[in-house]
Amino acid sequence: MRICEVRAHAVAVPVTRVGHFSKRVVERVENTIVEIRTEEGLTGTGETRGLWSADIVRSRFASAIIGMDAMDRDAIRDVCLPKEPFDFGYPEHLVQRNAYSAIDIALWDIAARHAGKPLYDLLGGAVRERALFCGYAYSDDPNAGYSNAELAAAMAKIAAQQVLETGSDLFEYKIGLHSIEGEIEIAHAVRAAVGPDIGLGVDANMALSLEQACTFLQGVRTVGLANFEEPVANLSEMEALRMRFDVPVSTHCYDADTLVRYPQIDAIVVDPQLVGGITGFLQKIALADNLGKRIWLRARWELGIAWAVFCHLGLAFRQLDRSSQALINWIEDDLVLGDRWYVRDGGVRPPDTPGLGVEIDREALARYGMGS
Repeated sequence: MRICEVRAHAVAVPVTRVGHFSKRVVERVENTIVEIRTEEGLTGTGETRGLWSADIVRSRFASAIIGMDAMDRDAIRDVCLPKEPFDFGYPEHLVQRNAYSAIDIALWDIAARHAGKPLYDLLGGAVRERALFCGYAYSDDPNAGYSNAELAAAMAKIAAQQVLETGSDLFEYKIGLHSIEGEIEIAHAVRAAVGPDIGLGVDANMALSLEQACTFLQGVRTVGLANFEEPVANLSEMEALRMRFDVPVSTHCYDADTLVRYPQIDAIVVDPQLVGGITGFLQKIALADNLGKRIWLRARWELGIAWAVFCHLGLAFRQLDRSSQALINWIEDDLVLGDRWYVRDGGVRPPDTPGLGVEIDREALARYGMGS
């Protein structure tokens, strides 16, 4: 199973609803698609963050892994990345690990195709009927001049539509762009729109001060939040909020030495692309188990390949028993052939075909490609 070719494609796909949140505005998804072909004719595909990942794959990884055994993921990782733990003084290692994630995913795809099994079977088999995902949405433009009532009505409408379309028992949305009074009004409108039986989660991306977070939580006490993701900019204040208001909190932090100091933080939310692909995500599942924390998948505008990874992971691991985030319905094209894997009846069941179960749409790849 020797690798004979590695190709990286930088792509930019417009979103169907501009994503406004406290850190930036998302108008298009900028990702890298990787293809790895073996001498036996098997091809695996992977996807990761950023246009810049394509340059790293081409210049650093591709030539290094040509001729290696595609089934030996450990050896390939060692050739591409320094062994961990690594010196904290080298931030470029994090960027390289992000780019490498597409390599790792493609290798898992090859392994499952070679075995003639869907990826979830290679990961241990399905533990539930479908991978669980919530309805999910970004905020409205804070500079558009909408009143609080208009903002509340708009998000309430989206929430009701998302719950109806996805069949999920959870809706999550972004906060932190509007006044605290406005965010409180939005939360009450969303609760009224979805009814009492749907869980509600909010994600502030660390946009609030401790005082603002306390005011918000006081104002939504009767709303019944199921989770507050990264309300403030440090973990100690997140823990203080958890203890004061008894609302579960989650973080994108996945450093074991840091998290062990904050036992009241309930959950880790991370995506495979950030941590080195599927292999890296399995390590984070083990970390969550060791710390006694929940874990779910963080959506950051996945296209069809990375979305397929989400679906296989969600089907195969008991730890992913909370509906993960999903943005697959907010992109113009997923770049894979066939019908899009929309969330229905609360989740997604990947097809019972070898590998990830997706094939690149060559016409779409050419349409949205940024140069190969």
